[in-house]
Amino acid sequence: MTVKQFFLLPLMAIMLLLLSPANAAEEGTVQAIIPWEGEGRVFQVETNTIIFLGSMEGVMYVESSDGDLHEAFVLCPIMQELDLETGASNAIGRCEITVSSVDVIYAKLDCEGIVGECAGEFTVIDGEGKFTGITGVGKLSVRSPMHALVADLSGGALLRVASGLAVIKDLKYSIP
Repeated sequence: MTVKQFFLLPLMAIMLLLLSPANAAEEGTVQAIIPWEGEGRVFQVETNTIIFLGSMEGVMYVESSDGDLHEAFVLCPIMQELDLETGASNAIGRCEITVSSVDVIYAKLDCEGIVGECAGEFTVIDGEGKFTGITGVGKLSVRSPMHALVADLSGGALLRVASGLAVIKDLKYSIP
């Protein structure tokens, strides 16, 4: 073995290790559904405008592109503005998605629609444990019976929504 071969062989081995799939970013597309319950307070902020400040929580069921089904606990503080005259609604929120005590994903949601129906984006912004550095985005659709509950509420009233559904389609993600 020549001196050149002696130094070149370990260098090539290191390069192959660095390029191996174990060190490559994980990417994929998943579908998710979250049956949720919500609770919060309603505040009158204008003649025809109320704001809901509260949270939704539930279990997120995630289906991978391979058909594997995984679940996680979800807690999302939410602020939703409702126009009582037109029925228009928009919501923003942040979510903590807990897979295990060390594996957590953080996301935000943003949607618009009418009271009880909201469509927009679900954006994965960070994570911990095996999800450190995760990013992603998917289409969000949220449904709730809120339209039947808000009509006769006074300012400061407590609102409990016993059931709702959030669907996240085509969530494309990347983990470095």
